[in-house]
Amino acid sequence: MVSSNEEAIGKKLVLLQSDLTEDPAHSFTRITIKVQDVSGSKARTTYWGHEVSRDYIRSVLRKGSSRIGQIVDADTKDGFKLRVAVLAISRHKVSKNKKTFLSNQMADIIKQRCSSLKLSQFVQEILSGKTESDLFNFAKKHMLVKFTGVVKIKVLKSPFVFKTETPA
Repeated sequence: MVSSNEEAIGKKLVLLQSDLTEDPAHSFTRITIKVQDVSGSKARTTYWGHEVSRDYIRSVLRKGSSRIGQIVDADTKDGFKLRVAVLAISRHKVSKNKKTFLSNQMADIIKQRCSSLKLSQFVQEILSGKTESDLFNFAKKHMLVKFTGVVKIKVLKSPFVFKTETPA
C-alpha cells in the first residue's frame, strides 16, 4: 500500500507465474517486477528477476543424483546486466569432469542467448520453457537428465533511471 504515486515508484512486487499464466503448473516460480512510472491508476513496471522455489528444487533433487549449476553474468541487447543461475539435475551420479564440462557449456548457451536478445524476449523464452528445453536437449546428450532450467535471474543493472533514484 502506498499513499501517493511517487511512493510507488521503485517498489518491487512479487507475483507467482501461475497468477499471470493461470496455469497451476507454474506455481513454484516467483517473478519480481519493479514499478517504473505511475500515471493515474496504472503503473508501468519492468522485469526485475525471478526465482524457482527451493522446495521444488529439493523435491527434484534426490539421493544418488548430481546437481550441476552455474551462475552467469550476462548483458542483454538493450543494456540490462543480469545474473543468471542455471541448474541441471541428473538421474545418476556424474563425474567431476562431466559436471565442469556441462556447467561451462550451459553458461555459454545462456550468455550467447542473452546477448542476442532484448530483456523482454529473453525473459519470454525462459518463462515459456524454450531455453529450458534447449538446455535439456543439450544435457541429455551427455547424461540422463531429470531437470534443467534457469532457476534464478536477478537484474544487476538497468538502463532506466527511476525517479526516486539518482543516476550513478
